[in-house]
Amino acid sequence: MKKTILLILVAFCLTGCDYWFGCNKKDRQVLLVYFAGNNSLSAEGSSDLSDIMSSYLPSERETEKIVLAFCHFVDKTPVLKRLYTDSRGFAVEEIIQEYPFNTNSASATTLSTVLADAEAAYPADKRGLILWSHATGFLPEGYYAHPKETATGDDWFDTETDLQEDPFAHLVKAGVKSFAEDHGSEMEIPALCSALSPYHFDFLLFDCCLMANVEVAYELRDCCDYILFSPTEILSDGFPYKTMVEPIFTQSAEKAMITICQNYMNHYRAQSGIYRSATISLVKTQMLGQLAAACKPIFQNHRDQILVINRSDIQPYFRFNKHWFYDIDDLVGRVATEGEYETFHTALEGAVIYKDATEQFLSIDIVHYSGLSIYIPRADYTVLNNYYKTLQWNMASGLIQ
Repeated sequence: MKKTILLILVAFCLTGCDYWFGCNKKDRQVLLVYFAGNNSLSAEGSSDLSDIMSSYLPSERETEKIVLAFCHFVDKTPVLKRLYTDSRGFAVEEIIQEYPFNTNSASATTLSTVLADAEAAYPADKRGLILWSHATGFLPEGYYAHPKETATGDDWFDTETDLQEDPFAHLVKAGVKSFAEDHGSEMEIPALCSALSPYHFDFLLFDCCLMANVEVAYELRDCCDYILFSPTEILSDGFPYKTMVEPIFTQSAEKAMITICQNYMNHYRAQSGIYRSATISLVKTQMLGQLAAACKPIFQNHRDQILVINRSDIQPYFRFNKHWFYDIDDLVGRVATEGEYETFHTALEGAVIYKDATEQFLSIDIVHYSGLSIYIPRADYTVLNNYYKTLQWNMASGLIQ
């Protein structure tokens, strides 16, 4: 009799909805917000965390709905918290893991540790990840601030001068980063991909600048189903977090991401002046293979034309002279044949399932908007071109030989 009861209990834990033992991985959904804010954005990160705490949160007993936040802010010990409401409806921050004070949150090792700790505490088959920090897309570590080369005619200047001369520096999540920044350390996109690869996420959401590159999307395509990001910088206010958590738990991943995109654009369209600045894109990752396949013959057939194209004619997503982020559709449309472009555009529309932008982003006129940027190679950029050759997008599309 005792043996029979034991077998029943084991079977129940393995196959059933086991609320009491908390092992309901199959039905659990976890949202993790990774605040890599041990930098100039620390105050904004704390504010966004407060907005989450004042928004919809699952109750403590809803163990199938888990909100976690890794918080690393200036002069604070980094911690992993569970956010929920108690029996009285009050928001609670429950620390489930502390990390050393000198933790580097821009390290792929730290991100891997946090993801493992989250999975150990709340195993789940459904996961969403918000990555919050500075960023500069696909670029290698340190390149945005200090390029390793200059091409003829470029007017480069260093980061200190950038910040002094940029009238909008205080408004944007600008910086010197690939993804994240912590005392000068940055996380390159292949390293980010490596940290994420043990898991699969329903979505990745980047609340950081310049991440909607085809290079980033393709590198991370196997890590998630959807990627939500911006090809331009993002204002330091970031996303409207008071409206973000509920749709993630009440709608399908695709519908929730579209809802967040719409709320994001509504928020910034309600602003005035330079604060009315926003771009947003949502990519369905399973379609990115078709996009690479459509681009490959175009890049092969028009390589020489791309190298000498007048970049000033193509929609930019950068300010100053940071010439690494151009609209992919605008570029391809200028070099491809009619048939090549038709195949490409069909693939692009299949991959970018939602896109929107204000008429301007700060000083950038948004005239041609496809939702994804791309690097236009220059023969002079030996260091960057060699790095680019290591990216999965280049291996698949053959942009640089």
